[in-house]
Amino acid sequence: MIKGLISLLKNKNYRLILTFSILLNILLLVLLLSKGSPGNTLFQEDISKYPLIDPARTVVEQKHFLSTIEPLRRNLKEIVDKYESKGNKIGLYFEFLNTGANISINQDDRFWPASLSKMPTALAVMKKVEKGDWKLSNELVILYEDRNDGFGDLYKKAAGTKISIDDLLKELIINSDDTAHRVLIRNLEGSDFEEMLLALGLDQLYDANYDITAKEYSRIFRALYSSSYLNRDSSSYLLRVLSETKFNDFLASGIPLDTVFSHKIGEHDPKMTYLDSGIVYIPNRPYLLTVMVDSSKSGGREEVKKIMKDISMAAYQYVSE
Repeated sequence: MIKGLISLLKNKNYRLILTFSILLNILLLVLLLSKGSPGNTLFQEDISKYPLIDPARTVVEQKHFLSTIEPLRRNLKEIVDKYESKGNKIGLYFEFLNTGANISINQDDRFWPASLSKMPTALAVMKKVEKGDWKLSNELVILYEDRNDGFGDLYKKAAGTKISIDDLLKELIINSDDTAHRVLIRNLEGSDFEEMLLALGLDQLYDANYDITAKEYSRIFRALYSSSYLNRDSSSYLLRVLSETKFNDFLASGIPLDTVFSHKIGEHDPKMTYLDSGIVYIPNRPYLLTVMVDSSKSGGREEVKKIMKDISMAAYQYVSE
């Protein structure tokens, strides 16, 4: 059999037919893969056919646009009521990103943001990079007063150490490094934050006590997903780094390990406030989830882990199944 195959491959006519067949299959594959590409003629024709419909419908099948999330709303409310009866204060926001359908529970309740405040800083930094004011390769200096041992290990670096903005951002997001946060804030202007908050409609993000709500804070992740403030390269950069964080005992504990979850956690033990916010990337069904818990009158961090897991599992199971 093998000798026959070798003989066939040596035949000139067969080699021509085989080559043509391979090229034809490659061409068909390219056409198939490019059907949903925004720059493709087929894509443009489909948009022209439905000019009043969201262009995303061209590349996402109908079955991925959930018709209702009311069962999930009831389920999440039951979970929140269960744990609030034990003395916890819980704020929750869920949004199915394909349609914008959302769930808000205790949407006006405010919480101390802890390390969630690092995300506005990250956006302000990336906007300066986009403008050309900074480069990710630029280096900033750690001053003595920048060092903070709350989270991360950069506080161990000697004063005068230079670190690239790229590395500072990764430390800020992945390890929630407080020293990196201080270095970046010190080099930013107040106008950098004002511009970003106003552009995102987040002028009411913080109240007089600097507290935030789950619903308002979620706008930051929605803006990254839609690339409405930063360009696609910058938004993708931050979302990719956010998917690499090692803090996975809150919302991440309720989803499979192989599911991409771009998120930021925050925790403040003295106030017993714990938070997690981000985007779960179920294929063709991404959703945004933000949960904030004040457990000062209940079981503390260990109970918060159960709350976060129960809420996250309920959201994941509903959207995926």
